[in-house]
Amino acid sequence: MSNQDLNTILDNIWQHLSQSTNDLNHPWRLPSLSTQGLNGPTVRTMVLRSADPQKRILTAHTDVRSTKIPGFRNDPRTAWLFFNPKTKEQVRANGRGIIHHNNKPAQIAWNETSLENKYNYATQLPPGSKNDRPTTDQIHENSLANKYLNFAIIQCDITEIDWLQLTSNGHRRALFNWNGNTWHKSWATP
Repeated sequence: MSNQDLNTILDNIWQHLSQSTNDLNHPWRLPSLSTQGLNGPTVRTMVLRSADPQKRILTAHTDVRSTKIPGFRNDPRTAWLFFNPKTKEQVRANGRGIIHHNNKPAQIAWNETSLENKYNYATQLPPGSKNDRPTTDQIHENSLANKYLNFAIIQCDITEIDWLQLTSNGHRRALFNWNGNTWHKSWATP
């Protein structure tokens, strides 16, 4: 396999990541995001909100009151996991996360967020709070303006990508590492 194949693989990864942000049925729309929490490693499913191949950035939205925020501020390392069960393609993307809260990037994202999704940040209690009932206890639209302050963006600068293609004819694996100017591409043993 040639270096051109590695270039194509990397381009396809970013193309699928970008497509998944607008395609509700794309298998990469709901990746797992791992971080180092205050009490050890933690993982959760997130909605991928944007993918920028030129800047190597992946973003997700979160509630700033979430327990993952102190972990991010303590240790910004992130690991994303994407898997397509139909094509048997896995992508692991590692990098560093930055929390944007109550600033210009957060305001732009908030303005682009649907009303339905804004309700996710309108709970009276922080995410994960124990509650006596199974409702989300989201407040009504007239209180949404105040709840912008609960909204945050997790912006991850991706520096490593590990691609794995599972096939019955033999698996293929490729590694992509950002060296500060370009991606270093190499094949790896699956």
